[in-house]
Amino acid sequence: MYNFIDVNEVSEAVVLPSEALKINGEYIENLVPGYRTLSVRGREALSQVLDTYETGVSNGSRLKNRRYPPRELGIKYQIIAHSNEEFREAYNKLGSVLNVQNAELIFNDEPDKFFTGTPESIESVEPGRNSVTGEFTILCSDPFKYSILEYEAEAAPEETGILIDYNGTHDAFPILEADFSNESSQSSGDCGYVAFFNENEKIIQLGDPDEVDGTNSFPKSQTLINGNFKVEGTFSSESVWQSNCGKLSSDNIKQVGKLGLGHATEQSVDYTITKDTTSGALLNITSKGAEPQINYKLSAKAVNRQSNSVEITVSVTASLPRDSSYFGSGYGLKGSFYTGKEWKAFTIKDTKAYWKGKSGHTVNISFKVTGLSEKINELSGFKFKVERTDKNGSAGILGETICKTLKIPQLAQSTSIPSLRFLHASEYGNGSAWHGPTVTRVIPDDKSGEIGAKNCTVSFCNKLSIGKNKDSTKEKGAFQIMLVSGEGDDRRVVAGCSIYKTTTGKKGALRFYVGGKIVQTMQIDLSYANKLFTVKKSHTIYRAGQSVTFNIGGIKRTFRDPDIEEEWVTEVTTAFLKWGNQTALSSNGLYSLKFVKHNCNTWDDIPNKFTFNDIVEADCGNAEIYLNGVLMPELGALGNDWEEFCLTPGLNQIGFAYSEWMAEGTEPAIKVRYREVFL
Repeated sequence: MYNFIDVNEVSEAVVLPSEALKINGEYIENLVPGYRTLSVRGREALSQVLDTYETGVSNGSRLKNRRYPPRELGIKYQIIAHSNEEFREAYNKLGSVLNVQNAELIFNDEPDKFFTGTPESIESVEPGRNSVTGEFTILCSDPFKYSILEYEAEAAPEETGILIDYNGTHDAFPILEADFSNESSQSSGDCGYVAFFNENEKIIQLGDPDEVDGTNSFPKSQTLINGNFKVEGTFSSESVWQSNCGKLSSDNIKQVGKLGLGHATEQSVDYTITKDTTSGALLNITSKGAEPQINYKLSAKAVNRQSNSVEITVSVTASLPRDSSYFGSGYGLKGSFYTGKEWKAFTIKDTKAYWKGKSGHTVNISFKVTGLSEKINELSGFKFKVERTDKNGSAGILGETICKTLKIPQLAQSTSIPSLRFLHASEYGNGSAWHGPTVTRVIPDDKSGEIGAKNCTVSFCNKLSIGKNKDSTKEKGAFQIMLVSGEGDDRRVVAGCSIYKTTTGKKGALRFYVGGKIVQTMQIDLSYANKLFTVKKSHTIYRAGQSVTFNIGGIKRTFRDPDIEEEWVTEVTTAFLKWGNQTALSSNGLYSLKFVKHNCNTWDDIPNKFTFNDIVEADCGNAEIYLNGVLMPELGALGNDWEEFCLTPGLNQIGFAYSEWMAEGTEPAIKVRYREVFL
């Protein structure tokens, strides 16, 4: 039974109702002054829509198909304000909170699951009052709710399948992943295809299973450069990486300054949790003294254990004895709970609320306990007491009582993770226009001894953005990557791109070069939280003969230039630049750079689809394929069973296969990620 709420009463503490709604990580009660959730409809079981047909003179009908319609959630609420100004401000804030699309929706009594929905309508409230009730509706076009926790299952070494015990109540579409980042493989690990199949003989195929390895000692694709700057110690400007001597888009760019490894993120600690949620009984006691005596039951749930904190929700229920026949109001009960640091006061029962025989009143209290050490796995020191708020006697009063110890989720392991690093300008040097350090890598000989590449793919991952302060919009800077042919003064840009920002604001520009000429320029987002330049998103420049294809975080363009057909790429240069004495971009660094040479004059065929350090993902729910975080639908097979490749309640077996000619020790790590789905 959920807690009773008097719509004309202001609680003495911010006690979240059982069905309080959290939208995108924040409870509305904590954002809108005077707001309180009263009830929610639409969370219950959802009726199916059945499509049937009749045949001839047969009785009844036959089922054609069935589906679940969209779900509508109705949230009934109250707003209490002390003045017209506060009332108007509360509704202004509520309007802002509801101005979202496809928001994550979590209810207080079910914190481990979420819906996804968009506010649809809000009803008018009674005019002329500052204490009102109303209702707004949220449309969930996806009617299901999902587990907050995303599960990951990984295949054991030498196994050809993954067994998953799926505990959801409805089918779930997983994300299938093949990770070619096997450290022992280094520059090898080339693969033509990866396939996944389930017990119902449904299959998801990525790449080309007809692609076979070369018949001689030279693979058709060779990874000749694999620079990973994410870990300190993997870069030295005195080795194969040469500073301030490259070929860029313009000879007017001054190559000065110094390169170094910077911190892209602060050092962090990664925790593995053995159990995400614990619960237990804190107290079950009957008040002494005047009749009727009242039973108080306290139970608690601990969730979201972090390194030094945990979130606690305590449920307090007050009920009459089983043999009581009392029916009526009059008793007012005020509870207080000691969290270990402070007392939290709340109303258990208002004097206007009715006791109805064996019924009870339940209130939830939520708070966070901080200052924990990693080894603590239980909490004590909680206390509870009850006072009367009416003047009609002492029934139900409970003196200060110590509660039981509560088990909390345990941190099973703590591992120090070094901060994420990137190659960047430790010093930009001096210059009146574009200037900064560059790094150049000459393409090594392939296994046949041939120098340069006519057909190749350059993949790179970089961090590029302004800062998060209000003055960061004034920052200016640029990042360039160029594929270059020739030697010395005869070097020429075959293909490349420049990402730069020269104006105040959050926008920058992306410019493509082919044959040393600008072929296209477009505006892009360079804000602090932009999604284009992150550690999880890779970018590629694919060159084949006179054709160049760019894929910059999903922005794909292809250009042709007959003048570059006979050019051989001999080096790659990247630059980190600033303009004059203007403030440089807060983030301008290179996480990784990979150069793959195709064909190598040893195989006349398309290149291998996957190489070392690639991660390919198949999102079965959206029928989408990603390579290194970039959408690549061309990697999929036409016959992929997207609509039927799902996990069903119970045990599921998912098998996998990949190119049989892969060298031993270079096999991909196969993973399946999923969330549990519930009606």
